[in-house]
Amino acid sequence: MFTTSPLKRLRQSSWLEAIPDTINVPALSDRPNRAVPIERATVDDIEFALVALARQETQIYRLTRALGDVLKMARRQGACGTDSAISAAARDLEGGK
Repeated sequence: MFTTSPLKRLRQSSWLEAIPDTINVPALSDRPNRAVPIERATVDDIEFALVALARQETQIYRLTRALGDVLKMARRQGACGTDSAISAAARDLEGGK
C-alpha cells in the first residue's frame, strides 16, 4: 500500500510537478466561479478549468505578440532606453523616420 498521497506521487514526475493545489473552475449555468482543491476536482472541473486557461493563453499570446511587434518597430526607428516605444512604432508604421 502507498504511504504517500496520489497527488504527491503524481508530482514526483517531472512533467507533473506543476500540478496546482487548487484550480479555478469558471462559472457554468447557475454555478458561480469557484476554486476547487485539486484532490477533489472532477474530470469535468479540470476540463472547464482547461477551457478557461486556453482562453487566457490565447490572450497572453496575442498580447506578447503585439508588444513584441511594437518593440521591433520601435527598434527599427532607432528607439532605445527611455524613448517612447509607441511613438517610434507609429513612425515605423507610417514608414517614416
